[in-house]
Amino acid sequence: MTVTGVTPNRARIGVIVPSVNTVVEPWFSAVAPAGVTVHAARMFLDNNLTPESLVRMDRDEGMRAVKQIMSCRPASVAYCCTASSIVQGLEYDGRLNHELNEAAGVPSFTATSAIIEALRAVGAKRIAVCSPYSKAIDDAEHEFFSAAGFEILGSAHLGIVDAFKLADPTPDDIMQLALRAWHADADATLITCLNMNSQLVIETLEQHTGKPVITSTQATLWKALRAAGVADALQGYGLLLSHH
Repeated sequence: MTVTGVTPNRARIGVIVPSVNTVVEPWFSAVAPAGVTVHAARMFLDNNLTPESLVRMDRDEGMRAVKQIMSCRPASVAYCCTASSIVQGLEYDGRLNHELNEAAGVPSFTATSAIIEALRAVGAKRIAVCSPYSKAIDDAEHEFFSAAGFEILGSAHLGIVDAFKLADPTPDDIMQLALRAWHADADATLITCLNMNSQLVIETLEQHTGKPVITSTQATLWKALRAAGVADALQGYGLLLSHH
């Protein structure tokens, strides 16, 4: 007997998210290719978004979350917090990627490493950067991506300090933020934060600037799928997911 209407499982994607995040699970699940499922573990993060609270989350919750997510045997694991690596620096991010892979035993990575790979995939060296973060975290972001070899030509941030409210900006808010950051000589726009719905403006912004747009949400999903062996093109979210 054949059962119809059931899509065979192709891959399970594991995501580790801060407890305040309300964007990653619904969006990843909504756009994942047929047969790809998304499963999450959560790390407690204070609503008060500071470098100290991010460091504390990584230290107290990170490896515990890896152990939790591995119990559902995912094909890849994405550590879905951009800011925690940004405030601790590029060298820390490299160590965390190594620790994730050692602990998980499957391809695992940080959001920031996915962003760097995505920027290189679209040939970007000079970038316009924007985020919903506070000035302190935004300044750390500039240092992080400069250390990774990118030249920042333009920037803007929203100054949000409540981690839950990072998800509040509307598509129009995000579009205006990106346009404030844009520089005509930039190779791409980067919009960071996995708790902001930046993926909703990618196509419009690419059409407006004529250049690729990389976001934390889009780049992390792209890397998670590719690391799990899923190479499907996804339409509607920019050049990265549709062509790379």
